[in-house]
Amino acid sequence: MLNIVRHLKLKKMKIDLKEATLEDWKLLLDWRNDIATRKNSHNIDLVKEEDHKAWLCKVIKNSNRKLFIAYQNKKPVGTARADYDELEKNYELSWTVAPNSRGKGIGKHMVKCLADVLKTKIRAEIKKGNTSSIRIAEYAGMNFKGKKGEVLYYSN
Repeated sequence: MLNIVRHLKLKKMKIDLKEATLEDWKLLLDWRNDIATRKNSHNIDLVKEEDHKAWLCKVIKNSNRKLFIAYQNKKPVGTARADYDELEKNYELSWTVAPNSRGKGIGKHMVKCLADVLKTKIRAEIKKGNTSSIRIAEYAGMNFKGKKGEVLYYSN
């Protein structure tokens, strides 16, 4: 079970990762329903408040799934999730950079921080055309492994 409060300082950028709580539901829902986030998600539909709260409760209770909020200077700037696959013995990572924090390199540092803490095999599924997430995955040490439909597969 992960219990992370991690600090990573790269190129004068300090990122703190803290486990998400139920009190974070509104912030996470706003980021999830952002147009650009939805465009690059497997599920592009708007998420309803009650569905999101139920999902967050399940995530927090699931020992194989950890959800973190990244902070820079005590300001929330993104979220990263690690889902442990017991069969494959790796973590599938997914992430979202807060809309007002995009384009600043935060995603790269946030995901690299999580990958460094996990110290094991990681993977990610990225929608074709999502060049920002491709760069983030590569920065975290993942390489392109294949494509199925509109999904690109990366792992270390």
